[in-house]
Amino acid sequence: MKTLKIHPLKINFEIAVSPVLKLPRFVYLFVIEGTNIHFIDTGVASAIIQIEFFLKTINQNITSVKNIFLTHSHPDHIGTAKLIQQESHCSVYAPKDEIEWIINPELQSQQRPVPGFNNLVSGPVTVNHILNNGQIIQLEKNISVKIISTPGHSAGSTSFYFKEQNVLFCGDSILLPGELPIFENIKDYLNSLDKIKVLNPHVLYSSWDEPRYENEITEIIDKSRAYILGIQKAAIKVSKNFEETNSIDFCKAVLSELGQNESLANPLLIKSFRACL
Repeated sequence: MKTLKIHPLKINFEIAVSPVLKLPRFVYLFVIEGTNIHFIDTGVASAIIQIEFFLKTINQNITSVKNIFLTHSHPDHIGTAKLIQQESHCSVYAPKDEIEWIINPELQSQQRPVPGFNNLVSGPVTVNHILNNGQIIQLEKNISVKIISTPGHSAGSTSFYFKEQNVLFCGDSILLPGELPIFENIKDYLNSLDKIKVLNPHVLYSSWDEPRYENEITEIIDKSRAYILGIQKAAIKVSKNFEETNSIDFCKAVLSELGQNESLANPLLIKSFRACL
């Protein structure tokens, strides 16, 4: 059996928050190199060039990809999935609560308007396998993946635990201090942090962070929890001055309370701050 290798690829991109403000962002996707090539998430649509270049460096190409595992449905995770699937005819695995937006990104764009959405996603993806919490998938010999539900960031956000290697891919389930808070349910988010902490993997691969090892993992989870609780405290404090919290003004006020740029206010942040109330 070929030794398992995990290759984190950092994908840089921009979100046009307004005609004059472009927000630099990044996301990690992961190339799993065993006997076959497997992906954890796929970055934004423009990442296809970087992906193709990287695969050449390990003497592979897009047609070598056998499986794609999607942690959730947001555009920076499903962006190149259609392009990879078209070329490789690979199987796509996705959480059941995320499938609707993966197979119909236009619906996602309508229900969750992200600036420049159509530039981030290459199109609809065929989901071949629906993932459920606790399910175990035998990927290759001595490579099994346990499906772990870690909602909060989104309703169906899911982590992938590679048991034999004791590594966990957690998607956007850990919010780093200072990062823009994007989540749908704060209670679920905090519970998911606890679940990851108890699992105690040797290596943690997050979409928003460099790989973390052993004691670093507990530290970053504790910092994430403190940051989220701080956001909740700020949202509750600011809400006392607003009769209506479903507004850009409320969002700007919370951002100001957190010491962040008010010009970043958008519908996604409004939703996150309201989830704190």
